[in-house]
Amino acid sequence: MNPFRASHKILLVDDDKDMCESLADVLTLDADYGISFTTDPFKALELVKAEDFSLIVLDYKMPEMTGLELLKRIKEIRPDVKVFLLTAFISNELIEHAKKEGAARVLSKFIWPDEIIKHIKEALS
Repeated sequence: MNPFRASHKILLVDDDKDMCESLADVLTLDADYGISFTTDPFKALELVKAEDFSLIVLDYKMPEMTGLELLKRIKEIRPDVKVFLLTAFISNELIEHAKKEGAARVLSKFIWPDEIIKHIKEALS
């Protein structure tokens, strides 16, 4: 039996709905995660207040609020939640800043599906 089965809820936040749906599809192929997603960072904050997520995966570049700003606000609400930041614009400076704000991982948006699953399993174990 899979130890992750239905016991981990993951929130995906990306202004690109197709990206959310694709990532949700990838994650549910490997395990029975409870996946929620939104394209609106303000809605994400409402969800974080209302639900207990095991992991939150954020896009870095969104029109209403950057992933770093959202990360900071999420950590004010739920300091212990694990947060991954996904970006097409990865740099050492961004990694440092995100880690300082409490990101568990900063990953390239162009990561292979099996790699992101590996990172998620490690974070949730």
